[in-house]
This record gives sequence, C-alpha cells and structure tokens, in this order.
Amino acid sequence: MKASPIYNIVNNPGRKSDCSFGVSDRFDQTIKVGTSSSNSHTLASITVERQIDENGQAIFTMWLDGKMVKRGLLNGKDFELLED
Repeated sequence: MKASPIYNIVNNPGRKSDCSFGVSDRFDQTIKVGTSSSNSHTLASITVERQIDENGQAIFTMWLDGKMVKRGLLNGKDFELLED
C-alpha cells in the first residue's frame, strides 16, 4: 500500500484486483444506484478530511450526506475516536 494519510480500500468481488487508493487531505465519494450511468440516482455522499491541529496532530473527520458521523485523532501511531 502507498503511504497516504487517507487510504480507501475498495473491495469488489467482481473484479480481479481491488480499486484501492490513497489521498492526502480530502476524499469525496458519491454513491449512485440505478440501472446504468444514465439512469443513476445518488444514494449517499461520503467525505473524509484530514486537518492538522495546533499541536501538529492529525484529526480525521467523516461526513455522510453532510452530517458528521465520526472523528478521530491520530497521535503518532495511536488512533483514538473522538466523541462530539
């Protein structure tokens, strides 16, 4: 795996290889459903973002349809989910 602050592991059993990828600061994904690309409808939008706080620690935030659902603090190699 490439070293990236945000890494997306995409599992698709219908493919011979995965579609995983990493990003540096922000990842936006729109999940669409339907019968084809011309007949598809948005089911959900997901955003994951990394911010560096005043202490130099990385805070990762995940939104689902514009609502924050999870936050976590990366302190060195330790990761802690935050409660808001």
